[in-house]
Amino acid sequence: MSSIRWIRSIMVDGVPTNLEIMIGSNSIADKCYVRVNAEPEFYFKPPVDSREATVNKGKEILKSRFQGKTLTNLDGEPYTWN
Repeated sequence: MSSIRWIRSIMVDGVPTNLEIMIGSNSIADKCYVRVNAEPEFYFKPPVDSREATVNKGKEILKSRFQGKTLTNLDGEPYTWN
């Protein structure tokens, strides 16, 4: 199995930003990280071995990183993390 990634392109305080959550390399939740643009990966262990739990944990990590910042979709609409 090749890796599975959740990727979104958004604006953070008006700056184009790519968000990435790697959900797994060989199986769900075996190798998980979040990354912003080309920064180094931040690896984490999800609470359970499921795609949904892994994505949710990655979103929590990213949300905390961008607390206090204005996040929008590329079209200017507010970004909702859905």
